[in-house]
Amino acid sequence: MARPFIVPLLLILNSTYAQTNSELKPGDTLKYTPKSHHPSWISIQSGDANLGVALFMEGKKLKEQDDSRGIKSVERFYFIPEKGKKYQVKVWAKSYAEKSKPAKVSITESKNVTVLDGRFSPDQLVEDLRTFRSIREKANSGLYVYRTRKEIDSIYQQAETEARNSNNIFDFYKVIAHVTGFEGSCHNYTDLPNHASYYLTQKPEYLPVTLKNVDGRLLQDSKDVALPLGAEILSVNGVPAKEMISRFSTYYFSDGYSMPYKETAGFERGMLDKFYIEFGTHKNYVISYRWNGTVKEVSLPGISLDNFKKLQDSRYSLVFDKKLLSEKYSFTKEGEGIYRLSLRGFDFATGKEDPAYKKFSVFLDQMMDTLEREKIENLIIDLRGNTGGTGALYEKVFSFFTPRPFRDSQYAYTLFNEVPMEEKLVITPLFLSNGVKDKHGLNAYLKQLYPKEVQGKYYWADDKNPSIMPNERTFKGQLYLLVDQRVASAASHLASLIKSYTNAVVIGKETVGGYYEHNGHLPLVYELPNTGIQTGFSIVHVIQDAQNLPDQKRGQGIIPHIKVQQTDQEFLDQTDVYLKTVSELRKQ
Repeated sequence: MARPFIVPLLLILNSTYAQTNSELKPGDTLKYTPKSHHPSWISIQSGDANLGVALFMEGKKLKEQDDSRGIKSVERFYFIPEKGKKYQVKVWAKSYAEKSKPAKVSITESKNVTVLDGRFSPDQLVEDLRTFRSIREKANSGLYVYRTRKEIDSIYQQAETEARNSNNIFDFYKVIAHVTGFEGSCHNYTDLPNHASYYLTQKPEYLPVTLKNVDGRLLQDSKDVALPLGAEILSVNGVPAKEMISRFSTYYFSDGYSMPYKETAGFERGMLDKFYIEFGTHKNYVISYRWNGTVKEVSLPGISLDNFKKLQDSRYSLVFDKKLLSEKYSFTKEGEGIYRLSLRGFDFATGKEDPAYKKFSVFLDQMMDTLEREKIENLIIDLRGNTGGTGALYEKVFSFFTPRPFRDSQYAYTLFNEVPMEEKLVITPLFLSNGVKDKHGLNAYLKQLYPKEVQGKYYWADDKNPSIMPNERTFKGQLYLLVDQRVASAASHLASLIKSYTNAVVIGKETVGGYYEHNGHLPLVYELPNTGIQTGFSIVHVIQDAQNLPDQKRGQGIIPHIKVQQTDQEFLDQTDVYLKTVSELRKQ
């Protein structure tokens, strides 16, 4: 007899309108028509897959959602139907449990939802922590790059004590996030099986303002709220701003010891979940702030999660970011005798055979046509916000600026070419898109890329790491390289080469990606057996083809020659302080 489908951790739903159980085969999309004509919560759950969902009205997509990162996936949203309109929910698996078996999916419509119960026994949490370490020891080539074995032993000893004393999944997640960040890789990832808000109260107890870290100051980042836009937040419910920044930083990861990204990312990416994991929800928020040189205090009631989402999605600083990141790449004139090449991501092509790569190559040739025709002597390369992507794209860019042949890396290696602890492995969308559906396909893939074993390390095949020649046409004028704390992976790799081998003046903030080395290329994701927390990391340790520089210490991101800072007024005016710095340099 078939075993009934049960999603762990979910408490009973009240006033259920409809419930449907289905199977979702790999590669398929499940279609569901809501049954209720009343406003209701739609909850979509699976113990076997990480789900993505979308809601359509009359064939038009209204929203798409992937709140759950883990296999024990719960997606929920509030549905308010319009009379006479036809609605449809589409459900697909973004990744499956190992072996890619069909996923059992439950869809429930109800008047109310209750919170997830994230409680586990101390023994279960300690087992998950020990499993977490075993995964790292066997599969993560970056584990001992920045930390000694003694340091790793010490942090796990402390973590085990904290795990035994954890009261719920949030307490344990804090422990395991701290250990994840201690390793020093921006490609590390550890997250809850479901969005944190699903474990939190549905009452109006969320922060009534938004925050942005501007050079170590927390500024109020919303218009039309009780506090002035740009007011410096000194404390919230007695927690000083510096302490908030420090505690928040443990949930975000960087290469080596770099801090700027860790200290800023949470206020842009984590206010909907990790802020409340760390600081909790409150009926009332006492906020101390400085405005026009005067310190003031205000007490404000909490707001609903939906209202906070709207506040976060409309925060003031997003206007500048959306404009900055509106195109993956562009080439613009910035004044007499100077152009700017903006590169916001390298994820728009999968490789040299991708039509998008060929289109980009044409774009770069046209850029050189313009620079040569107009005899341009100054060029800005703007990498701000570029979190990386395909190596072939950054290599193509650098070929227009390098005076010498270069390679992706001096060398790169993994600890294995047969995946360890495969029973905990999650087959991710990246593998599914490459036709890898189980551990056997993954092992074949690894053996092709990392065939050679030397003293317990499996090295990247020589034919995958060829010498790349400079382009026939290279720019020989003055370069200005703009980087910020978000620059990572392939983008920080490019930045390290530009700083290392060109005349570029580097302007901005230390990058999250490393200068000398990083773990990259190939991410694996594992699931912990009890909590369902997923943890991932890139398994390939890459020694980059960058030369030693006196201002670049091991464990740092790319350090700018000129660091930029933004005043409170420049924040309000949305001044581009990076371009302002270039302009001032050219006047000297």
